[in-house]
Amino acid sequence: MSSQGSSLLHSEQAENILPRPCNESCGYDRKSCNSRVQDVLTFDDRMIFDSSASQRLSTAEITNKTRREWSNGNQVPELYDSARQHISGPFSENGLDPLLVASTHPSVRAFRTYVSAQTSVRLKMSNWMVKRGASLLVSRRYWAKPISRLLDFAPQYTASDAFFEALWESGVRACFVNLGSDHPSLIEAMIKGQQLGNDRFPEIYTCPNEMVAVSMADGWARATGSPQAVIVHVDVGTQAIAAAMHNANTGRAPVLIFAGLCPYTEEGFEGSRTEYQHWLQDAPDQKAIVSGYCRYTGDFRTGRTVKQTVFRAMQLASSDPKGPVYLTGAREVMAEKIEQPYTVDKEKHGPIGPAALPELAIETIAEALVHAKMPLVISGYSGRNHACPEQLVKLAESIPGLRVLDTGGCDMCFPAGHPSYVGFCLSFDEITTEADVIFVLDCDVPWIPSRNAPHKDANIYHVDIDPLNSTIGFSFFPADGRWKADSYTALTQLNQYLTATPALQETLQDPTYKSRWETLLRKNAVKLESLSALAALPSDGSLDIHHVGFAIKTSVPEDTVFVVEAATCVMPLSDQLQVKKPGSWINCGGAGLGWSGGATLGVKLAYDANGSPKFVCQVVGDGIYLFSVPSSISWIASKYSIPVLTVVLNNKGWNAPRRSHEYNVLIIT
Repeated sequence: MSSQGSSLLHSEQAENILPRPCNESCGYDRKSCNSRVQDVLTFDDRMIFDSSASQRLSTAEITNKTRREWSNGNQVPELYDSARQHISGPFSENGLDPLLVASTHPSVRAFRTYVSAQTSVRLKMSNWMVKRGASLLVSRRYWAKPISRLLDFAPQYTASDAFFEALWESGVRACFVNLGSDHPSLIEAMIKGQQLGNDRFPEIYTCPNEMVAVSMADGWARATGSPQAVIVHVDVGTQAIAAAMHNANTGRAPVLIFAGLCPYTEEGFEGSRTEYQHWLQDAPDQKAIVSGYCRYTGDFRTGRTVKQTVFRAMQLASSDPKGPVYLTGAREVMAEKIEQPYTVDKEKHGPIGPAALPELAIETIAEALVHAKMPLVISGYSGRNHACPEQLVKLAESIPGLRVLDTGGCDMCFPAGHPSYVGFCLSFDEITTEADVIFVLDCDVPWIPSRNAPHKDANIYHVDIDPLNSTIGFSFFPADGRWKADSYTALTQLNQYLTATPALQETLQDPTYKSRWETLLRKNAVKLESLSALAALPSDGSLDIHHVGFAIKTSVPEDTVFVVEAATCVMPLSDQLQVKKPGSWINCGGAGLGWSGGATLGVKLAYDANGSPKFVCQVVGDGIYLFSVPSSISWIASKYSIPVLTVVLNNKGWNAPRRSHEYNVLIIT
């Protein structure tokens, strides 16, 4: 050992830990190798420090010195340059020449670097490895032949690294994870990415329950339109997301779910089966568990196509009708080493752009609405685009007397309190039986045929991103015209047509339209007065949904975002909250109870991440609250400091089944 350089390891320890180059091509016998190990530990400190100046040399000086050493040995400069290029990246970014690094712990691929001069120095890039107990040594004397020995212990780029890179490049900023035995290489990629990712790595949120994980990603997507990622565990984790997948599918929420597959080899590969459950969880067709609720399902078959597969999935998740996608990958594939990072131009693989109405459709709908005696717009999802309510208000005010009914309650499609607003009703309102022209706009269930079907002579026009309800097994609503188009684009076209058509502008000057507007104003004033009376505290001091809804409205900030899953209380709650701001009301859109717990956390995280923090309030029925796995919700909110307000409504029973029975009896009789 050198007397002036402090030793990091005793030679006998080094022999067992340092990579051993002893093979036929090495050129050294075991004794010589041990000597070489000592050389590594007693390297010339002038390689890293100028002893006289006691200052660290620049990276360029170190590189030049190392390059000369290689050139003077039995190596050519071109070989050095080639090797350096192959393992550059985190090393060079942190000011360290990559060929000065030799791993002393090949089973873990990371970087704790010691430099021996009067003392040992640990470089910044090493943080996460400290916890794993590995060390790396810097030396100009590390044997250079064969070069593959050195590359074996350089940082490895795997399919899992490519997966997280693809997520980031697709706009994913959060991964909600419930990890298992199928995810070792993903866990390594997470640790590496978080420490060396240069702020280009998604935040990881551990979710003790899979339903909650998907609901959090769902809520994030509802708030911003940006799909986020979920990682679950093989077939059992996939089964646990069933209700959440239903909600994301029917609610048109883009979410990417990745589930590992059991290893498909019993031995011989990195990632082969090592545990008892690896046989039990080998499902015949894992994707089939959720494929009926997905826009796309796919497999990672090789590390070289991971990014392409993610981008393909994101294209379909983000194209209308948006929805969940599901990917799988076996342990062997996710651990696959790739020679070097690769890129795919994400900008050339984006989603489908918004579709517009054909000219004839614009004319047909506009003419029908203007000349109708009782025109009605039925909305559902159009408010998902926060620019849409403004265009719908413009249409309603351009055609006085036109009214708007919200039948889905999934998004704030039209401001409450506006004279044209009928209200929110789950597809049942008598106004559908009175209208002579109905414009259905992005709505799955505009009415209940057995209860409030339109008059047989009514003209019905349907504009939707999915006018045939392709994700619903049986859907048979009549229409005189159907067009697949984006709501915002269609409304903008209609408003422009109305403004630019002199004949229609002249028609709208008729006193009849002014009279219809005045009628709406009077009816709206009576309605608001009635709701105010209902909000008063009952004389016996008991609480009801009207009073609770009013109390919530007057207690929270004006720009609060309400995440609502209130079942039988949802319609009177909507009446009392009177939301007016786009994006301020988010309902499930599906029927998988328990959505709102995770969705509330996801909505809050989304607005915070976008730099526009909001006060987020969950309003949930007591039965649904139990479905939401409140223990998991509370754990996540506490661990990641996610502040939200939750209001649980106790209606003193399972009121939804009771109500369903009452409706059924009513129809039969």
